[in-house]
Amino acid sequence: MIKFSKFILFQTAIIFLILLFPVLSWGTDYINEILCAFLLSTVNVMVGYYLVIDSFDKKNSDFYKTVYGGMLARMVFIFGFTIFMINSSYLESIPFVLSLMFFYVIHQWTEISFWIKNLEGKTIEV
Repeated sequence: MIKFSKFILFQTAIIFLILLFPVLSWGTDYINEILCAFLLSTVNVMVGYYLVIDSFDKKNSDFYKTVYGGMLARMVFIFGFTIFMINSSYLESIPFVLSLMFFYVIHQWTEISFWIKNLEGKTIEV
């Protein structure tokens, strides 16, 4: 989990360095949307990775309950948080949703690639 957290932090630094000029040049009005989307996506990926790694040594049915139940709970939370923040006019919808999708895709790619590396050759107990 520590290695994954360090990689997410490193990846974040690279993304912010790449996006620094465009955001400061054209997106200064949307800093809150970008940061909120980033934090939401980061928490989502950390919880998801923890659930998979933690439940991998459990029985097959418990593993799937944890993974799919956690996925459902995380999606409901993200959806609810997004709707709340947009309807309450805390965030602009288009920049927030676009930023969320951008970070979500990058973080999911990272999470899945770490699963493949760390869980290679392991099997779930039936």
